[in-house]
Amino acid sequence: MKRGKEIKLNINDNYNVVTGTVDNKNPKSIYIVICGWGDPTLDNDIDYTRVINDINKNIRQTLYNDINKNRFDHNQMVVDLDMRESGIKFNKRSYMCCEITLFQNHPLLPITSEELLDNIKDVSNDILNKVFDKNVYFTFHQRKK
Repeated sequence: MKRGKEIKLNINDNYNVVTGTVDNKNPKSIYIVICGWGDPTLDNDIDYTRVINDINKNIRQTLYNDINKNRFDHNQMVVDLDMRESGIKFNKRSYMCCEITLFQNHPLLPITSEELLDNIKDVSNDILNKVFDKNVYFTFHQRKK
């Protein structure tokens, strides 16, 4: 039976960020989950499908450009951004969750190693700072209220 491990990262007050692996003995893949609540900043008629697609594209581009290519395979990444555009309204926060799966290059480091955690924090901070915090359509918060 495979046993995973999950670690909460306290890197930003506006988001819940955790990292982990499904198989702690052989951690080929590492996941990062970033969750929060998006508060629309504009009271206009906006195509949020396009906005969310752009956020997804920006996450992928940031990962590809900024990831430590010695530690992770930059050609093999999975990004799953979950934010429902149908219920987005001004003055109403909408749930956002982004799960990123990265694949380690050899040698595989355990999720608890300082080197791997530093790399994961760098990746997480890059995405938070360059994608979510710079988004003009949403202000993100850790909680709904």
